[in-house]
Amino acid sequence: MKKILGLDLGTTSIGWALLNEAEDPQEESNIIKAGVRVNPLSSDEIQDFEKGKSVTTNAARTQKRSARHNLQRYKYRRDTLIQILKEHGFITDSDILSESGNKSTFETYHLRAKAVSEEISLKDLARVLLMINKKHCPPMVVQMLCRSVVDMGTSSKV
Repeated sequence: MKKILGLDLGTTSIGWALLNEAEDPQEESNIIKAGVRVNPLSSDEIQDFEKGKSVTTNAARTQKRSARHNLQRYKYRRDTLIQILKEHGFITDSDILSESGNKSTFETYHLRAKAVSEEISLKDLARVLLMINKKHCPPMVVQMLCRSVVDMGTSSKV
């Protein structure tokens, strides 16, 4: 007798059967065992699967967890940067760090471009560093920059 494993791969289930197939006329073929594994999908998941998009049941959870971790990392970078800027005297507790009115994102980009060719104040430099930190700027880099500015003996201008 020859053993055969048969598989049926469907969009929402996998069926299988283990068979004994007769090789001689005296032998009789029979099913040893059979089963099915059903993966229930929502109608949206079925449509995505039929279109060829890979579907995992935990994809939504993974995306949300990733977003939470990214937000947590951003908040940690921002808090660390603010602490470093306060330690080196760039900003104080009374400084407003949010962008509003004339202190908009466009103005901060303008300050960033201006800093290449002209001196800007330490508070403006702090605003530029906070803007860069939104995307990704390791606090260690900021700490080295702050030390170099302080070592130059500058108190109000960079």
